[in-house]
Amino acid sequence: MAKKKKFKNNKKSWPKEKKPSIFALPEETRKRIWGVVVFILAIIITLSFFDLAGVAGSASMRALTFLIGKAVFIIPLILVLGGLVFFNVKYKKFFGPTILAIFILIAGIAGLVESFRPETKQGGWLGYILSWPFLGLFGGLVAKIVFGGVIVIGGLIFWYLIRGPRVKEIPRTGETLEIEKEPSLIKKIFLPKFKVKEVEPKIKETSTKLEEPILELRTKEVPAKLLAGEQYKTPPLELLETDKGKAAAGDIVTNSAIIKKTLENFGLPVEMSEINTGPTVTQYTLKPAEGIKLSKITTLSNNLSLALASHPIRIEAPIPGKSLVGIEVPNKIRCQIRLRGLIANPQFQTAASNLTIVLGKDVSGFSCYADLARMPHLLVAGATGTGKTCAADTLMFTERGMLSFEELCPLSLNSETNFKLKLATRDGIETTSKNYNNGICQFYKLSTGRGYQIEATSEHPLWVMNEDGSQGWKAASLIKKGGYVAINREPALFGNKVDLSDFRPGKIKAYHRKIFFPFEMTSQLAHFLGLLTADGGMSIERRGIHRITYTQANSQLLDLYKKSLKELFGITQFIEKGGGSNPKNKAKQIEVNSKHLKEFLSYLGMDSVKSPQKEIPRAIREAPKEIVTAYLRALFDNDGYVGKNSIEFCISSKKLVSQVHLTLLNFGIVSSLRIKKTKNYAQNEYYRLSIFGEEARKFIQEIGFIRKEKYNKAKQFLKLSPNPNLDLIPHISSLLRRIGQKYLNRFACLTNRGWKYQSGILVPKYAFSSLRSYNSGFRAPGYQGLEKILDFYQPISQEPEYQELEKISKRNFYWDKIEKIERTSGVGYDFYVPGSDSFVGNGFVNHNTIFLNSLILSLLYRNSPDILRFILVDPKRVEFSAYQDLPHLLTPVIFDPQRTINALKWLISEMEKRFDILSGNGSRNVDTYNEKIIKEGEKPLPYIVLVIDELADLMAAKGREMEAGIVRLAQMSRAVGIHLVVATQRPSVEVITGLIKANITSRLTFQVASQVDSRTVLDMAGAEKLLGAGDLLFVSADVSKPKRIQGAYVSEKEVKKIVDYIKAQREKLLLDQEVEFFDNHLAEDLKKSLEIKESESFDGYVGDEDPLYEEAKKIIIEAKKASASFLQRRLRIGYARAARLLDILEERGVVGPGEGAKPREVFSKENDSQITNEENWHKV
Repeated sequence: MAKKKKFKNNKKSWPKEKKPSIFALPEETRKRIWGVVVFILAIIITLSFFDLAGVAGSASMRALTFLIGKAVFIIPLILVLGGLVFFNVKYKKFFGPTILAIFILIAGIAGLVESFRPETKQGGWLGYILSWPFLGLFGGLVAKIVFGGVIVIGGLIFWYLIRGPRVKEIPRTGETLEIEKEPSLIKKIFLPKFKVKEVEPKIKETSTKLEEPILELRTKEVPAKLLAGEQYKTPPLELLETDKGKAAAGDIVTNSAIIKKTLENFGLPVEMSEINTGPTVTQYTLKPAEGIKLSKITTLSNNLSLALASHPIRIEAPIPGKSLVGIEVPNKIRCQIRLRGLIANPQFQTAASNLTIVLGKDVSGFSCYADLARMPHLLVAGATGTGKTCAADTLMFTERGMLSFEELCPLSLNSETNFKLKLATRDGIETTSKNYNNGICQFYKLSTGRGYQIEATSEHPLWVMNEDGSQGWKAASLIKKGGYVAINREPALFGNKVDLSDFRPGKIKAYHRKIFFPFEMTSQLAHFLGLLTADGGMSIERRGIHRITYTQANSQLLDLYKKSLKELFGITQFIEKGGGSNPKNKAKQIEVNSKHLKEFLSYLGMDSVKSPQKEIPRAIREAPKEIVTAYLRALFDNDGYVGKNSIEFCISSKKLVSQVHLTLLNFGIVSSLRIKKTKNYAQNEYYRLSIFGEEARKFIQEIGFIRKEKYNKAKQFLKLSPNPNLDLIPHISSLLRRIGQKYLNRFACLTNRGWKYQSGILVPKYAFSSLRSYNSGFRAPGYQGLEKILDFYQPISQEPEYQELEKISKRNFYWDKIEKIERTSGVGYDFYVPGSDSFVGNGFVNHNTIFLNSLILSLLYRNSPDILRFILVDPKRVEFSAYQDLPHLLTPVIFDPQRTINALKWLISEMEKRFDILSGNGSRNVDTYNEKIIKEGEKPLPYIVLVIDELADLMAAKGREMEAGIVRLAQMSRAVGIHLVVATQRPSVEVITGLIKANITSRLTFQVASQVDSRTVLDMAGAEKLLGAGDLLFVSADVSKPKRIQGAYVSEKEVKKIVDYIKAQREKLLLDQEVEFFDNHLAEDLKKSLEIKESESFDGYVGDEDPLYEEAKKIIIEAKKASASFLQRRLRIGYARAARLLDILEERGVVGPGEGAKPREVFSKENDSQITNEENWHKV
């Protein structure tokens, strides 16, 4: 009988903390203090050169000169390098290499100096002793080469210590890559298996009102104890938010009739049954007549989508457990499901399993839960529709001005920081809370018909107008050419920086004239910068002359430029000459030679020399509205043109014209950007910005021109030319038809003479003549037309269609059509904006929600750290950062692929240990073992849940090891309480391999781009028709057909509150008394395993240290036979381990090398093979 292994009830408490000492400084601070000491020593030695360090300094100088000669003058520089090493906190063991580098450099320099003039002992006694052997044996040239190499070695050591490991080159943001189309890379949520109570209402709509009883979690197997004598307190429900909005399906009776009629038109008679309204979709069920094939119904999804004016539609045929077919139609208004109501549900509170998790709500609106212990592992894939990465050079309208991510808050790769900033969002001006650098990303570059562009990852959602007239988020990879995206032009948000007093000109030794500089940004200075940006230039000649030039033919602008030079800088003398070699060119050039003026312009952000590289100076982009207005006025007056029907601006710099394009958008002016074809300029591209119609009228009102003749010409063309209404709203004809039908049903009745309206009610065709063309889709209304439509339909303002039209009207987006989609790469950034979870970047409305999984939080609401432990793997370094220092973690969040492999190996080792424990106790699984052990007063074995956030990144780095580890755990770890949750954004066969799919039968998928991706995860189609934003399908061993659920959303703010609450419990209790929070033998064991750097196989041994080596060696020597299959049979091991043992035996000389079909030669002992080979050689 196996010896029974008992766990001691460790009653010990945490050791008493020592009182903090003022000398117990952090290691980083101590390093920097030593660095300061080294710098001071370098300064003292430098002063001793000039006899300014007193008697001690002079004595030290004489001693050092005696020892190393002229090399003493390089010691301060070497000490400065040593001090820089102390300030580099990346390395722990640096003291020894630093001392070695200092000695090598001093020795090398002393020897090199001595090798030049050995008779004078210029290198001191050290140089003489080191150089004497080389000078005597090899000569002076070799000595110089040797000591030069020694200096280089010392310099390389310092270079490594100071600079650290090199970072791979980052691709340029705008660089286009030819990449094969890949699945959507969309963030995911961890949501597993459910249990649904069958209910059959005829017509049921979901109510979002929550019942919130006091949360008293009950667990049958293990009492949830946090500490000895203390009860684990679950976080209060007040930390979570309630559901947002109420789902509205529209006219469900009319839709039901449309479905029935459409199917009958195709010869498919059906009988409509119950209607279930969920948070995301409404399910219309029907019963086909006898003899009708279900395949005929499923092939009509596009026809039903057209008839219902709703997309996409999913058909479930048949519904599991019912003789009905379900047609799932997206709701007009969706309800956002939050975690609070699901946790407050008694079904969750009274669940018996400790690993009960929250899923969401199904198509009937009922709460769904799951037992992770029964699954026992979960694979998550697809797009939630809540990704969050766009290019680093994306420009945003903020309280600091129109700046990019990198200008606002530059970060190192794969890092984050708390960052508060007011910026423009979809719903107004809101404040950010965090800034993320997501590393190198693959982007979709979307270009619109008006020339607006944005680079976003495939999962990054943008606000779009769907074909049925509804607005919503859609991932960049799912936006097609011809789709409409929202361009935000409200609210205007400018910077407020006007102070220029911190500018300090450099010193010039030669004579120079005195120049004055303004202390703040003014409209006159903005005019000057606008003129100089348009037709100015800066250059440096060989003689060191700094030249600023401005070329213009218009005398009024030339006078304005001269006046600005005088009044702003006090410059009255300048060079005025012809603007070119062509005598017909009437332009004049104003030239000013001043280094200080050039420095001032560079300080303002005018660093570009060539025209194609010009941009709006940063000082202008950070300035208030009136300053930006003055700059644009001068820019357009100089390079602008008033045509027959537009105002145009043309220049060769793409960056400048793009910035002007977006700056006009901040004024509410929509312009068009096109490439201009120019003659005789084959190498250069010119870009033309055009402003038409009502937008031109806004430009004249908001900005205008300096010269009156241009201003009058612009006003004249507005009077003569028609006003093209380009501000149209696409795809709302279906909304207008539906609301028109409801208006008709409400206020009219059908008679023999047609429809008759009630008295006093306006008739559409008489009251609103354009409504018929709008309803048909022949014409699209503008925002003024939409206001008239809303006024007309005011009597039915409570209808969902009216509310949707009202939202469109209030937001006042410009809807632009996508014309071009490219693939690029670069550094990705993102803001987190609590509230609307959006921000405006490059004019586009971007979604930035951090969709953290509700699985972790639902488990935290049920389990203390004594019962449940997590291992979180986050290759992106941003998804699980909020869980750092959580008491439930066995180890800090893992980012590195190698540490992930080590964690898998440790879990396999822990799994085998637990099998031994269960076997010795006579228990089938961890639950029965814990029941027995608690009765004996011992601590229970905690559950361990490994959550891997992005499997694709890990498979790319360590594919073979990751697959082996996941498969090994998935096959055996269920009974011992170890569970896996593996997620990926890329559902491809290279990531979700056949072995992983075969061993993880429970799978959950969000929205994917194609049927191929859906079949990769679920082995069937359907996920490509999901709606995003948490809409998911789930299958498991118990549920063969996918079940549609709206997942629960948890914001980062909620996660932080809950984690802080749990951490506060521990801190409070540790301060109040000496207690032990958890028996940390698991954590300490895992920590040791994570630090292993040597390659280790999943057989549980490192390198050649296989415990079966000696036995295998003995068997082979006795049998005089060596093969992998022989070892497999005798040792009862797998082929991989047998082949590895055979390789080790060959390396150590026990067996000879393989020779095809011939058997290996077996030697009597190790290294006999070498002896035999030597004997054969002597015989030859």
